[in-house]
Amino acid sequence: MINTASNDVKDFKEIEPSLVSFVKEHNLSKRETDVLKLLVHQVVTAEDISEQLGISRNTVRIHLKNINNKVGTTSKSELLGRFIEFVIQNNPLEAKLTNDDLSILLVDDDESYVDLMKKAATAAVGDQIEFKHLSDGQTMLEYLEQVKRKEPGTLIPSLIILDLNMPKINGFQALERIKSDPRLNEIPVVVFSSSSTKSDISNIYALGGNSYVTKPGGFQELRKVMQGILSYWGGIGALPHQ
Repeated sequence: MINTASNDVKDFKEIEPSLVSFVKEHNLSKRETDVLKLLVHQVVTAEDISEQLGISRNTVRIHLKNINNKVGTTSKSELLGRFIEFVIQNNPLEAKLTNDDLSILLVDDDESYVDLMKKAATAAVGDQIEFKHLSDGQTMLEYLEQVKRKEPGTLIPSLIILDLNMPKINGFQALERIKSDPRLNEIPVVVFSSSSTKSDISNIYALGGNSYVTKPGGFQELRKVMQGILSYWGGIGALPHQ
């Protein structure tokens, strides 16, 4: 059985500048900022937020509705995902990995782009990351079944970077299977896709995706995005472990 760590943010100071910028960009009030900060800390129920802020649950729901309207999101999970995206895209720091054995499962049928992703990650943080590449959702699910059985040569991914448009089983179907499995569902899944369709993004968050990143075109922009992903999930956000 796979045990997972909590998804609490390890060190909020690392993302405080991003929170300030996010709040300013979306013109959030002080109380809305307080609610968002607790949401980032994975305080996800209205009851828990109301207890910590000393306000009613109905008031919390009103604040969450106002925040969603300002950001353009429809749920708490999508709001948190959009904030993580913002951190990834705007993190000015060099990647600081606190996870010593970071392993990333790349699921994408475009092998040339996968090679670019690996090179971009290496350029950002060096060669301390272990990558495994699979070309479609069905192969990924078969591999994860082997992981659950602890078969030799398999490794629990610290993070899955998942493309949407793939043969056999696409990214939506693969994500749904991962997030409905109690032994896999706490593995963070970053959807990395060329699509920027609003309905695709909303569907990803409804299925439990942790963040959605549109594939950048140039290598330098890809390096920046990979650095942001690794900074967050390898140093700030909590990752699963065996």
